[in-house]
Amino acid sequence: MIAKVFKDWNEWNPQLVRELKGRLNPRSLRLVLYLSAITQCGIVGFSSQRDCADWSQSGSGSCQHYQLAIRWEWVFQTFSFILPLLLLVGGVYLLSSDLVKEQRRGTLNFLRLSPRTSQNILLGKLLGVPVLLYLGVGFAVPLHLIGAIAAGIPLGWVLGFYAVILALGAFLYLGALLNALFVAEVQYQAIISSALAGWLGYSLVSFILYYLSWKNSDFNEFAFKWFFSEDLGKNYNLAFAWLCFSFMGGIYWIWQGLNRYFKNPNGTLLSKAQSYRLTASFQIWILGMFYPWISPSAIDEDLMPMMFMMSILTLVLFLLIIPAISPRRQTLLDWARYAHETRRLGLKRLRTKWQDLIWGEKSPSIVAIAINLGIVTAIWVPWIMLWKGSFEENFQVAIGLMMTFNLIWIYNMIAQLLTLIKFPKPALLSMGIVMGTLTLPPLVFVLFFKTVSVNTTLWMLFVFGSPWFALIEAYPMAILISLLGQLAAIAVLTLTLTHQIHRAGASHSKLLFAVNPTPIAPKA
Repeated sequence: MIAKVFKDWNEWNPQLVRELKGRLNPRSLRLVLYLSAITQCGIVGFSSQRDCADWSQSGSGSCQHYQLAIRWEWVFQTFSFILPLLLLVGGVYLLSSDLVKEQRRGTLNFLRLSPRTSQNILLGKLLGVPVLLYLGVGFAVPLHLIGAIAAGIPLGWVLGFYAVILALGAFLYLGALLNALFVAEVQYQAIISSALAGWLGYSLVSFILYYLSWKNSDFNEFAFKWFFSEDLGKNYNLAFAWLCFSFMGGIYWIWQGLNRYFKNPNGTLLSKAQSYRLTASFQIWILGMFYPWISPSAIDEDLMPMMFMMSILTLVLFLLIIPAISPRRQTLLDWARYAHETRRLGLKRLRTKWQDLIWGEKSPSIVAIAINLGIVTAIWVPWIMLWKGSFEENFQVAIGLMMTFNLIWIYNMIAQLLTLIKFPKPALLSMGIVMGTLTLPPLVFVLFFKTVSVNTTLWMLFVFGSPWFALIEAYPMAILISLLGQLAAIAVLTLTLTHQIHRAGASHSKLLFAVNPTPIAPKA
């Protein structure tokens, strides 16, 4: 029977069968099930207490009979923390370490040469690598359900909780695979990834248990809306559906990048067209969260703190998109040589060149990032215009958006320039320099200028997010100087990048097309 099942699975997914055969040995199975049973017994035993069932009628008031009572709600909440954390931390660690080992041994290239599709291979990894963890957690799920039923917890709440944890697990598992493939190998990569997964899992479970509780309590409710939906804090079914919807969006985009990069590790993680769709969908998701503050029927609120949060989320998105659509150094040099040759031959390829900059996967990402910033502007500006604020407040928001997008574009230009530098790990270099330009200016200004009000021009010029607080009290001249300074930096970086690309294309063309004018005479 088991042999027939493995045979059928081998026809469907050979990678899954290989992973299962390597891990499902009798010793490992016994150990996992034994540890799961011991843990369950320990939690139930720790939650048990003796309650008096019969008191004596005499004056002493002593207990005549005790009965054992189990605090089932405590058991349920304990398992609600332990099971997700084991699933998330253990699964992320196993997947990350397994893929890193495959890369070190060179066996990952053999998987790429397999006739099976990349989706089939990745699915086999996802289902097969943490299979022992799945069995151990699954063995404890019945007791978790028994605790929920005994504690009177609605079954709909429990199923919604399971759905959110499964969606979060798929999101983090795919993220772990993508991190192990795309990011350059660093020491303790699996440990760092699993620690981050544990923090996210603990935060989400705590949020669900305390703010989306099945209990009808004002303390557990929180005010949150998404577009026109009712208050999600008062309806846990809607809240669970929204969380699953959000994670499924992230799963879709990570899967697109993972599948694409697994097939072609020398290409970009996302195409430029995919980056446009990703930016639009993510900005619509953010807009839904902040819609209650900017809708025409909203209560008058200060828009600056909300726009600051929006800019931080947008920055995180672009810090992911910039490396995802930026080609590698050799690819960029090949494109520069092609562009140089078309100019040298005098071909009228201006339209084709712009199409390549907008849609091509080998061209620099500066135009694509500009289009992505334009998408963000097109989504947010109409809603800001509808906001019930004065002309001065709307103007401040517009200037804040411009300064924010200027800094994001500057970060992209810096990262693209660093791509042309010969370096063993250019991705780490670009990431380090960009993070330095993000974190060093505020640290330096805090040490030397103490507060933002001392020199608002420098803060708005170099520090990301500062315009949303400095614009309120900044002088018009300080705003003008900051804008001109950012535009000057963009112009200098653009000219430098253009010159470097032209120079690289010219030098490579000379190396490839150089001909010795003196023919070598044949030997007699």
